[in-house]
Amino acid sequence: MRFSNNFLIGLMAAMSLPGTACAGSLNSAFKNGTVNGNIRAYYFTRDFETRTNEHAFSLGGALRAETGEWGIVKFGLGYYTAQDLGTNNSNPAKVNRRLGEDLEVLGEAYIKASLADTTLTLGRQKINTPFANPGDAFMIPFTFDGVSIKNKSISNLTLEMDYVNEIKNRNSDEFVDVGRFATNRFGVPVTGTSGTLMIGGVYKINSLKFAAWLYNHDELFNTLYLQTDYSFAASGDLKPFIGVQFARQGDTGNELLGEVDSTLYGIRGGASFGKAKLTLAYNSVSEEKDSFRNGAFLAPYNFSTSPLFTNNQLSTVENVDSGDAIKLTFNYNFPTPKLAFKLSYAVFDFDSAVDREATDVDVTYTMDDIVKGLSARWRLEVVTADSARVEQINHRFQLQLKF
Repeated sequence: MRFSNNFLIGLMAAMSLPGTACAGSLNSAFKNGTVNGNIRAYYFTRDFETRTNEHAFSLGGALRAETGEWGIVKFGLGYYTAQDLGTNNSNPAKVNRRLGEDLEVLGEAYIKASLADTTLTLGRQKINTPFANPGDAFMIPFTFDGVSIKNKSISNLTLEMDYVNEIKNRNSDEFVDVGRFATNRFGVPVTGTSGTLMIGGVYKINSLKFAAWLYNHDELFNTLYLQTDYSFAASGDLKPFIGVQFARQGDTGNELLGEVDSTLYGIRGGASFGKAKLTLAYNSVSEEKDSFRNGAFLAPYNFSTSPLFTNNQLSTVENVDSGDAIKLTFNYNFPTPKLAFKLSYAVFDFDSAVDREATDVDVTYTMDDIVKGLSARWRLEVVTADSARVEQINHRFQLQLKF
């Protein structure tokens, strides 16, 4: 199944042609629509031990518009841009390409229909599932082309099914076949597929949350993912919590990656106390020597943006190797000024890949008292390892205005 953007645009045009009786409701739909977006200025550097250092600047953001309801239907568009303004180095080797340059893309163009606690979205859209999500850490998010269905008929339960056939990377203005994207990323012959099917459910009641997801990457592999989180009753200012996660992957169809056999476990626990929180997390990926990348957990659309408990800005067990990771995180929210501070330290002990350690700092300053929607964010990751080729220092600074 493949969803054509030409079909989508044609359908939107056709639905805007009824006579006078419908013209009023269409005018009302536009009158009751919403417009939002953001303006971002972003500066990004990567300093290496053995490679050429990189830096990049970009200015851009997003402008999104969605109509009010026309019967049961809404229309939505999302325009994204990232411009380097000629500030980056003329030597391509010294420019970090993750921000993109001279990008303009219609990242969202969808029809949304809602009826009986069910919402269907068709076209280019943002999807938010554990292993296919916007990953909005730079200038422009990931968006996908396909169909999404969500249902909330049962109290405390959200059911979702997504079928996507194309993906737009964060630093790209093109939508490409998800199979070609995945095979290219994994370094095997680039091959198109029939898409990715995602089925999931999230149940949340009081302090308990349970999520279950099944992904079918056509001709590649399947993923079963389970996660449970529970917050215990507070004792004074102390509120403990715990979470566990499990994933199982196996090859399917034409096995474009060869044998895939991966098992991941994770556990985290900690406590919040006042405005602070301390978390200790652990992930383990079982070694399978005959499997693709030694049994590594595969996430073709993620770059440290999945819910794996030990993920960092750069360092992750996703797509690397089997092995173990442990991470300690401290969060603190300052009320005045409004600062969110996070410090973490993680150790990755891989079976075949180079072991590494990652120290992260993340500070967000919210300036609503100055200008509503204005914020500044600074992120740092220092990666150390026995091999100099893995070591790097990563700086990210973002100034953003949301509207």
